[in-house]
Amino acid sequence: MLNPGWRILFAEMGLPVADTLRAAGLSPKLFDELPVMLDAENYFRFWDAMEAYSGNKDVPLALANALDVEVFSPPLYAAVCSHNLRQATHRVAKFKALTGPITIDVDDGASRLKLTWNWPPHLQPPYPLLMSEVLFWVFLARKCTRMAINPLEISTPVLPQSTPAYLDYIGAPIRRDEAVSITFANRDAEHPFISGNDAIWSAFEPALKDQLSELQNSASVSERVRVALHRAIPADQASAEHVASALSMTARTLQRRLQQEGTSFKALVNSTRSELAKTYLRNTELPLSEISFLLGYADPSSFNRAFREWTRTTPERYRRTNEP
Repeated sequence: MLNPGWRILFAEMGLPVADTLRAAGLSPKLFDELPVMLDAENYFRFWDAMEAYSGNKDVPLALANALDVEVFSPPLYAAVCSHNLRQATHRVAKFKALTGPITIDVDDGASRLKLTWNWPPHLQPPYPLLMSEVLFWVFLARKCTRMAINPLEISTPVLPQSTPAYLDYIGAPIRRDEAVSITFANRDAEHPFISGNDAIWSAFEPALKDQLSELQNSASVSERVRVALHRAIPADQASAEHVASALSMTARTLQRRLQQEGTSFKALVNSTRSELAKTYLRNTELPLSEISFLLGYADPSSFNRAFREWTRTTPERYRRTNEP
């Protein structure tokens, strides 16, 4: 989703609107029609074009420095109305689907609050988009508390080229890891937001729920199950009961709806496991034993047999022939 705030952000960063949109394969007058919903392919091209026209600017840092509440879309403004960072993360995670194909998992631990970004394995979000998502939370924590809050750490598969500048902005280490995540101390997650406002939230929430419901109803049950399984399988929660609960229906209703669409829960689990396995083998150096564990197999031999059924080849051979 591109909201009207992008006009302000482009002006603040000094980016050429028409040229950037044209490079992304979009109408150069698209900003006259905001808000506009883009599919994942066009949205990602938009970010690639921003990076191409940014000159010497680092897009995520430039965006972080240009951010202000006035550019937020309603799902993100829901965070500003929250009473603290913890509440904000849960609200945004709930309505994140309204802003694009990337979702957020919130790990609410006893001593820390961790956000991890996820996306369908057949998609690869541009790096500037992922880093901008992470930096947004640093900005929000400081803006809404008026305190110099630093996260405990950030993780990302690729370290930014201008790492010193990022370290200076974040005030915390950046760890190289397959996951894109940010972690805050519990005490910082509980600092009161001076912007907390239940009245504004009450005005926003019904419309957000309606938009989310409309979005979910426009997708097939099979598509929704696939999205849920991308999170559930690595968390060892890929049961029909768990996924059905996440989709606000019973397991029996889920199975019936899938049957009506010509598929089954078991078939979707297997196809999603296959997609995840190929992604892990292509894009990570994880050992087969760990991939087996992440996919919910008791041992690597079970994973090997399943992979051969899916692809008619072994995981090792697939990894060798699909090296970057």
